[in-house]
Amino acid sequence: MYKLPPGSLYRLQTLAQTGARFYKVHAYMRRLEVLGLVVATGRTDPRTNCSEYRITESGRAELKERYDLPSIDPIEP
Repeated sequence: MYKLPPGSLYRLQTLAQTGARFYKVHAYMRRLEVLGLVVATGRTDPRTNCSEYRITESGRAELKERYDLPSIDPIEP
């Protein structure tokens, strides 16, 4: 049987409680920052050590292009 190194059981328990969902958020935000869609403000939450990001103008344009409702011309009789 494979033995876990000392401290790993605590780490696995912590990951199980908090979930791995937060790990991917950091990777995704880093990708958005590389694409120029968001920019880090430099502020972090001291309780969670999470960085704060601000959306850029190109990020707003991308959101509008992807999720804005298309303008529909009224049908004339």
